[in-house]
Amino acid sequence: MKKKILSISVAAAILASCSIAAIAEDKVPSVYVNDREILFDDQAPVILGEGTTLIPARGVFEAMGATVEWNGETRVVDVTSADNMTLVRLTIDDSTMKVYDLSGMMSTLLSGQDFKAPETPVTLAVAPQIINDRTMIPLRAISEALNAEVNWNGEDYSIDIITSDMTQTPDTAPALSLSASTLTAAEGETFDVFVNAANIPESMFVSAVSATVKYDKENLEFVSASLVNGETVIEGALGGENPEFADGYLKAAYITIDSEKAAKTEGAVMKLTFKSLTGKESFLQLSDSYQTKLGYNTSILFTSLENEEINKEFDGSDLMVNTNSLIVNASGDEVSATPVPATEPEATTEPVATTEPETTAEPETTATPAPTAAPAE
Repeated sequence: MKKKILSISVAAAILASCSIAAIAEDKVPSVYVNDREILFDDQAPVILGEGTTLIPARGVFEAMGATVEWNGETRVVDVTSADNMTLVRLTIDDSTMKVYDLSGMMSTLLSGQDFKAPETPVTLAVAPQIINDRTMIPLRAISEALNAEVNWNGEDYSIDIITSDMTQTPDTAPALSLSASTLTAAEGETFDVFVNAANIPESMFVSAVSATVKYDKENLEFVSASLVNGETVIEGALGGENPEFADGYLKAAYITIDSEKAAKTEGAVMKLTFKSLTGKESFLQLSDSYQTKLGYNTSILFTSLENEEINKEFDGSDLMVNTNSLIVNASGDEVSATPVPATEPEATTEPVATTEPETTAEPETTATPAPTAAPAE
């Protein structure tokens, strides 16, 4: 058990410390598998020819459940479907892709006969090639050979891949979400963000959490992380964090063997502290993405309270991840740390009384008019 826990601890630290180099490209398409974004380690997808997208051999197809094998001597890439029914074989600089149907292999071998998989050659518009020491293979051709649907969205420059075996995460599956101690933070103020767990399996405790958060780096600065049980920090938990895990992503991974202090019921299982750099509107979002070297960004591990050898890890379609954004300072206005009170309005001076109006003189009496003379006859 100690050896297993140690290996998990080391893995957690590696997950947290490993960073993804930023890719300097004018325009790089985003790739999604079953609605989960793929984060590429050090080589982004490239578009060549008349619109053929080449991607690193590993990552995307592994997110689809396929197995990828590379033979450096023969420069051959084999991609086997999740159900082991299809094998796609590609050779570097060869524009012919071979698709093998393995569906009849088991029955043939069980009957004692030799099996030779039916082969279908497919001509590629762009041959697989080595770019920046990475094996790059065509996305659409292989995905469709694995019976997946591929859609191009020109508006947001993205590629959506939907596998034929895509399943909905059950409502009873463990779930992770974000909450915050406050959604208002002035410039220089810190606040806590909590990763909350729900649907924790009965008679098990939270032994490890690996959480990746996308956040507004222009307005927020990561401060610290810890494994918690509600409001209590679990002392002695091992792990670490990396605020530069990817462009705009923070990753934190921690593990504990302290079953007495660890979380066993719904509530906060990790605390992340941030500082507002500007007091302006900013966001945080729990990631359910898939990283090409490390797998799913966010996961949770449970250990049995009765038998410490029993562990259950949940990620991908086995884990519900709430990716709704937390908005800090949602008004959009800058929040001041010490708002200046409005000054009291100055009292106006007493109005000056107007002078009494002068009394007008009595009108002079007009003289009595003289009678007119009698008209002449």
